Amino acid sequence: MNPVRNKKTEIFSDTPEASRISYGMKVLIGTPIHESKDYAMERWLEIVFALQREYSADLYMVDTSPGTEYMEKVKEYCQNRGMEHYAMDHIEIPRFQPFAEKVGRSREMIRRKVIRGGYDAWLSW
Repeated sequence: MNPVRNKKTEIFSDTPEASRISYGMKVLIGTPIHESKDYAMERWLEIVFALQREYSADLYMVDTSPGTEYMEKVKEYCQNRGMEHYAMDHIEIPRFQPFAEKVGRSREMIRRKVIRGGYDAWLSW
């Protein structure tokens, strides 16, 4: 049995409670975004917003699209849904860089936010 421990709750991974988010945990939903996935962004934000209404979680997105235009578009999506607990950053990565490099750099930014923000968990999908 591998226990997952934090200062507010203790959940063991082989119990049904392991799949739920504890109400006392500080959770960051962090994910890289790119304009190529815009076809699904509004629907994804609706799901995240529903999750945020039930559980206290912050949303952090790292945009790897060329330029900052897509970031502005996503901000509009968030404002239209009344989302308040979100943040976004943009990193400019040359187009010739492989996809894995873009994802890796964005996840590193998210990891640093998790550590600096004192989060108990990082949810990414």
